[in-house]
Amino acid sequence: MAGGALLAISVSAQENQGVEIRRSPVSEIPAQYRADAPRPRKPFVVRYTCPESGRVVVTFDNAQQMATLEMGSTTRYLRQGLSASGARYVNSDESYVFWVKGQEATINGREICVAD
Repeated sequence: MAGGALLAISVSAQENQGVEIRRSPVSEIPAQYRADAPRPRKPFVVRYTCPESGRVVVTFDNAQQMATLEMGSTTRYLRQGLSASGARYVNSDESYVFWVKGQEATINGREICVAD
């Protein structure tokens, strides 16, 4: 650091002219190229097989902190709840809980589903 300012170093090479090293303040780097720039988070789908519920298709939307569960003709919209481990999604009164950890998920703490 020079004078307390964060610097970025860019290197460019031109044929027969050597290498140019340029130092510039980090603030001059376009936002999308900075390491701390937020990355867009797109929803993604995971399919689970459950012994009682059968096939469950879950769309996780991390940006909205939501999960949409599709089980046959039933669709549940759950919000992300507090979890010490894994990801926990609940309905408004937390009477329905879908908890994901690794390749497994549980429904209401008793039905164990496995990701396909």
